[in-house]
Amino acid sequence: MTLVEWKPYTRSERDRIRITETSCCAAYEWACQGGHFLILRRSGKRYEEAARGLYRQARDTWESLILEHARDHMERQKGKGNSNGQTGRVPKNRKRSVRADRDRGIPDRR
Repeated sequence: MTLVEWKPYTRSERDRIRITETSCCAAYEWACQGGHFLILRRSGKRYEEAARGLYRQARDTWESLILEHARDHMERQKGKGNSNGQTGRVPKNRKRSVRADRDRGIPDRR
């Protein structure tokens, strides 16, 4: 488990923040503010920040959190899946092809 120190996130009105990446489930957000990099997460109605600082240190923490989050998802899926560990669901971001639909006898929806 990645040990990360989370602090309440505060921002003055003049500071701009750029969020350039969001993890799955929007659990974490990779951000840049005033030349510093940081990780944000929602905690109730507020945000918390971690790893504020230079790119490499903040990025190492980001990558650790993302890997840990993905492992958590895989562990949860193991309990929900069938005997071979699959859930039988198609990921939302996967598009069904027209050819595959036609092979199954599904008419073209276009």
